[in-house]
Amino acid sequence: MKRVLVVDDDPGILAVASKRLQMEGVETFTAGDGAEGLRLLRQIRPDVVVLDLMMPKVHGFTLIQEIRADPMLSEMKIMVCSAKTYATDIDRVLQLGADRYLSKPYALQEFWETVAELLGDNRRLPFAVRFWGTRGSIAAPGPSTIKYGGNTACTEVRCDDQLLILDAGTGIRLLGLSLLAEFSRRPVKGHIFVGHTHWDHIQGFPFFAPVFMFGNEFTIYSLHGAEKPLEKIFRGQMDSDYFPVRLNDLKAKLTFCELESTVQLGAVEVSYVFLNHPGLAIGFRINFGERSVVYLSDHEPYWRLAPNRGRPNTMDQEIARFAEKADLLICEAQYTDEEYEQKKGWGHSTFLDALERAAEAQVKQLAIFHHDPSHDDAFLDGIANFCKNTIADRNYAFTCFLAQEGQSVDL
Repeated sequence: MKRVLVVDDDPGILAVASKRLQMEGVETFTAGDGAEGLRLLRQIRPDVVVLDLMMPKVHGFTLIQEIRADPMLSEMKIMVCSAKTYATDIDRVLQLGADRYLSKPYALQEFWETVAELLGDNRRLPFAVRFWGTRGSIAAPGPSTIKYGGNTACTEVRCDDQLLILDAGTGIRLLGLSLLAEFSRRPVKGHIFVGHTHWDHIQGFPFFAPVFMFGNEFTIYSLHGAEKPLEKIFRGQMDSDYFPVRLNDLKAKLTFCELESTVQLGAVEVSYVFLNHPGLAIGFRINFGERSVVYLSDHEPYWRLAPNRGRPNTMDQEIARFAEKADLLICEAQYTDEEYEQKKGWGHSTFLDALERAAEAQVKQLAIFHHDPSHDDAFLDGIANFCKNTIADRNYAFTCFLAQEGQSVDL
């Protein structure tokens, strides 16, 4: 069992920090001042010590120096949690040998994720993906789409306790019901990343049950619209001409964030890249520790629309670099090469495009989704075989599957 010592003169912080660590099965020790902390360090030799700076008897700076000067303790990981946020103090802490600095007050989830990182790879946190909507353009329910699903785009990503949702197509309705059952009376907090605001990517939001309940909180991320703010787009689809409940009537706390840079959510980093699709569209990369998921929907290769269809295309290469070495690439592909000739310029890829993109990016696993509404289960089974055979013929190193509604992938 891993051991963590928390040194802080605030009894309240000792209590909540200990409880959070014990929830994860970590053997936890506490000390109320620097002198007691130093005594316990030498006695129990924890894997990680979490310490404050402004403590009686032995100050945090001195404690760090004592740890690094003792050959029996020098390999110990040190995490400083302090209300002192001056850059000079943070720099000094790191120069003395601390591994991480976390400012107070901190979120308990961020606290645990930082400790877990210091505990090492044997404390790998859960990272999972679940598909709730795999269809593109328009929902296509019915007996011929049961296997791969008829709901439009929605993918759930769990990074330990952090909830991320990619797109809000009709699949988000089922996700909402699942969240209510899982959380029961506990509040639901999450982050919804919308690649673009075409109808099939937002039409499920008014039916997402958690936003109708007090205590729940969601932040919605996307670009500023070409002609209107992000919030106005969501407000517009719930105008009384189209829907009986207005955005203002929702009970959950909603925050709209127009993306300008990478988003940091504790230990989770979400970056984006522009895609080639009519209007404004972006894809996302979620980095969590050393693992990553890349989500590209919708995208038409730039080279296909170039006057001479020349390769390599630098903008296509940028997309490949963005997805480079991802553990899972979730990639839109709607057409066969023959179908594409009739739908060139509609903003979508072929199945072969997706395979070539995954190979160029050297990803570990490819999930093809955003299935065309005209493609039934039998047709998509044939595409799955095409992908399998192409991978074998070209000696590609990644594995591939066609995403199915309800399917989960652990990374």
